[in-house]
Amino acid sequence: MLDRNALRVNQAFIIFFVVLAYVLNQPLLVGFVAAVMLVGTIMPSAALFQQIYRQILRPAGLLRPDLHQEDAAPHRFAQGVGAAFLIAASLAFGLGVAITGWVLAAIVVVLAAVNLFFGFCAGCFMYFQLARVGLIHRSA
Repeated sequence: MLDRNALRVNQAFIIFFVVLAYVLNQPLLVGFVAAVMLVGTIMPSAALFQQIYRQILRPAGLLRPDLHQEDAAPHRFAQGVGAAFLIAASLAFGLGVAITGWVLAAIVVVLAAVNLFFGFCAGCFMYFQLARVGLIHRSA
């Protein structure tokens, strides 16, 4: 079972911290979010933002589970793509090309917001299209 509220909280934190990074002009914060996303992609049980939901928000009764029978792999793939964009943004900051870094970070914010507010996961769509043409093996 997949808890969509865990995904929504994850998206909200990503949006919040990347926008905060822009407002404060703190590219290191983008690197932090990239690291959180990468770790969460590789080891889902260690996904920091989702752990905040599971360990704090849900037990406090602030949010309730929204469980659905669906594969988590497309969502992990989407998070991995977002992490790759933020890693590329961090590299751009390191190379002194801040505008490129902020544009890449903004892409992640926009796509996370589209998923959060409209329920369309662009990374999941990519996953299914790549699986359709045989470039990704879909789990059953």
